[in-house]
Amino acid sequence: MAALQMILGERVAAGLRRERIFRDRNYPLDNFNDEDMHERYRFTRRGLMRLMDLLAAGLNHPTKRSHAIDGRLQICIALRFYATGTVHTGHGDHHGVSKASACRIVRRVSSLLIRMKGDVIRFPTTPQEVMATQRGFSDVAGFPRIVSAVDCTHVLLKGSRLGEDAYVYINRKRVKSINVQLMCNSRYKITNVVARWPGSAHDSRILQHSNIGQEFEAGNKQGILIGDSGYPLKPWLMTPIAEPQSPAEISYNRAHPRTRVFIEQVNGQLKMKFPCLMVGLHVGPKQACRTIVACAVLFNLAKDMQEPEHELNQHLPDDPHAEIYPGAARAAGLAIRAQIAQDIHNRL
Repeated sequence: MAALQMILGERVAAGLRRERIFRDRNYPLDNFNDEDMHERYRFTRRGLMRLMDLLAAGLNHPTKRSHAIDGRLQICIALRFYATGTVHTGHGDHHGVSKASACRIVRRVSSLLIRMKGDVIRFPTTPQEVMATQRGFSDVAGFPRIVSAVDCTHVLLKGSRLGEDAYVYINRKRVKSINVQLMCNSRYKITNVVARWPGSAHDSRILQHSNIGQEFEAGNKQGILIGDSGYPLKPWLMTPIAEPQSPAEISYNRAHPRTRVFIEQVNGQLKMKFPCLMVGLHVGPKQACRTIVACAVLFNLAKDMQEPEHELNQHLPDDPHAEIYPGAARAAGLAIRAQIAQDIHNRL
């Protein structure tokens, strides 16, 4: 009798246990045509395969499970997140994983991309790199010595709980955001990204406290930057002339926006490449910052792969914040700017 009860108990327990079902995980390489793939994952079939070759090995990890999520599929899940900014249940189900698993995968892929940042996003440092970058900018409008254009762009935070510090994320447009510093060269490649400041932080403050800004201030960087009127004029940072008078100043102001436009276009291209940065992120600030850097790394990888651009279908307005910065640095900047203005005018 006791044996019978034990057998019946085991059968009941077995019936109560839910059988673990592993769903088929379909790869987009098999399910989408080239156009749909580019729209959903922001890379062409060829580009996605190259990404898989580059990243998948760093995502595959030993496990006792027979159904571990392949590194290639993890890349697709993360790219889908970068395209939308959220991990909806539908996104995870399409790839055969749960929403919780998809969130972990996005964090894992972002971490891998962030570790690659130093190799993929590089500021011109060697004499050869500096000369090539300066030549690229100079060929556009005759503006000499530029090694990068700098600007900031806001990425919205949507639906995340920010607690008592929420006010620091509110920018001038009264919405919550991360203020992201970007620099680029004339080949539309990002040379610097800083994604850790709340929306209330001013562009000039971000540059002042960034590693590159401090290196320029200490005289440890070659060349000069070009930025809008929201930045202070410095010997290493050229801004527009507020009221140009002389022919040289007029020539300078004509060349300035033609040279600086690269960073405006990169800001737009980055957000069109990864729409999550355009529409806003439904994650907390820390994860948002990691996502932004990961997208910047992917952006440069796409440039290296010569991936097609996503069309800029809307104007991203410039948001200048003109300020006056007195002092010796401004005086030195005025002298250098006057010299550059004369050089530009003489080349005409």
